Amino acid sequence: DPIRVLKIIRQYMKPNHKVFVGVIATIDPRVETAEEVRDRTLQAAEFIPIVNLGTTDDCGFSPFCDDTSTSREKAFEKIRARVAGGVRRLCGDAAAGRARFRRLASGQRRL
Repeated sequence: DPIRVLKIIRQYMKPNHKVFVGVIATIDPRVETAEEVRDRTLQAAEFIPIVNLGTTDDCGFSPFCDDTSTSREKAFEKIRARVAGGVRRLCGDAAAGRARFRRLASGQRRL
């Protein structure tokens, strides 16, 4: 339930906290699209200030008992999707991208 969790994070986070949300499912063989990563990041940014927000994978690429579920090639494809869908790329740096981010977050998806 990402919305519920994001609300809890917003409630308890301090201004100096950095929050990283998992936007890549490491053991799912399907590679996320840059748009899916972007949308997950924008969803988190509705609750967490963008200057405090980062993205990561939802877990490491080497699960506890099975390090073969995601191939090296697939892991790099997923990492490329995370980079391609990143907010910094969409919005520029935090200071210059605030207005553009507001448009994106409000549903105006012009990139």
